[in-house]
Amino acid sequence: MKEKEVVELSIPVGADLLVLARFAAATMASRAGFDLEEIDDLRLAVDELCVSLIEEGDHGRLTIELQRADDLVEISCRFSSNSKAPRRAPRSDPSEGLSDRILNALVDDHGKRKDGAYEQAWLRKRRVRQ
Repeated sequence: MKEKEVVELSIPVGADLLVLARFAAATMASRAGFDLEEIDDLRLAVDELCVSLIEEGDHGRLTIELQRADDLVEISCRFSSNSKAPRRAPRSDPSEGLSDRILNALVDDHGKRKDGAYEQAWLRKRRVRQ
């Protein structure tokens, strides 16, 4: 196994800036030898992962960490809100909701959790051997 590559992005919440997360994920997937379809799947999954943490009208930051080792890409996303208003608890059942169904179709594994003041979501995608 080669040494892990790690990239971290911190961006303000905004759909127009999620392109940076998608681009970083595509680059990591390409470096891991993913084919074009797998890269597209990962782009969509990263978009869904980030959006799943944000409620309409949220203001704050997304911190995205991307790791690559051999044929595996792992991505975690943490949302921190500028608002003092309480947020909903993340769903614990990965089969719930459209977002979870989309992620189930695109990646090997994913999940969410609340960690103090932060909400976190993560995913893992392994390259399909050919």
